[in-house]
Amino acid sequence: MTLPVTPGSSLSLSQVNTEILVSSTATISLNDANVRFVAGRQTAGSSVGFSDLGGKSYVIAANSGILTSGSSYTLPATSGVTIKVLAIAGGAGGGGGSNRSSYSGYFDGGGGGGAGGNAYTTVSVTPGQTIYFSIGGAGGAGATTSGIYGGGSNGGSGSSTSITVNGSTVVVATGGSGGAVSPNLTGGSAGGVSTGSALVSAAAGGNGNSSQDGGSGGNGYSINTTVGVGTVLSLGSAAAGADGPYGGPASGGAAYGGGGGGGGTSQSDIGGQQNGAWVAAGGNGGAVFIWWGY
Repeated sequence: MTLPVTPGSSLSLSQVNTEILVSSTATISLNDANVRFVAGRQTAGSSVGFSDLGGKSYVIAANSGILTSGSSYTLPATSGVTIKVLAIAGGAGGGGGSNRSSYSGYFDGGGGGGAGGNAYTTVSVTPGQTIYFSIGGAGGAGATTSGIYGGGSNGGSGSSTSITVNGSTVVVATGGSGGAVSPNLTGGSAGGVSTGSALVSAAAGGNGNSSQDGGSGGNGYSINTTVGVGTVLSLGSAAAGADGPYGGPASGGAAYGGGGGGGGTSQSDIGGQQNGAWVAAGGNGGAVFIWWGY
């Protein structure tokens, strides 16, 4: 709740008790530490009056932690009446590489998967209420092609993440697009925002190359959970594409919402080229983050 604004509204110690989450009949004084906290008068020796408490809420800055599963989160009684919410969508998978390159023209590695988008907003709430969400899954890795003999597929797309408050969908971040299968080499596009605003620009997947390497996945996100310190969201690391024709398979998408690396190309029946360098990787799933008081 929020204490009534004075003058013109009655304000009692019983109401202050309720605000600071103690019994309405408990004995307190305006000089108590938690009362000073609500009033914003924590400097030693400063006086506190009812006029300092009017319109104030008992808000303790905190956050939900990074949520990667489940479908709801219940706010504490100390959240205050305004919170901030962030949705990160699922990253896409890298495009499949080729296990037959020689004499077939399949020297271009598959493209990396695009990262999921991010969406943010500020919303009004009642302390203690439940926030609902749906977290987007990651796109799967594209299947390997056998050069001119066919098969193979693009990486799968990531899924959207949404957050609902008071029955209304307040943010929606859309999933990244999958990388192209060899020899098409194009990286997948990054996800976006259909409701809310992006805090940072999402990263597209990297292109494969004619040196037989797969493209890198779009960068995942780094979420700063330290209350009140620094930027909440920034780009994190990117998954490596497969290192063709000898080095090995692609890396999975980086947390959170990163795209998977694209498959490279190699010749499976030539010694030294049998290290799975044609194998693409899937993306990383989405996440939700909720914070207040800072």
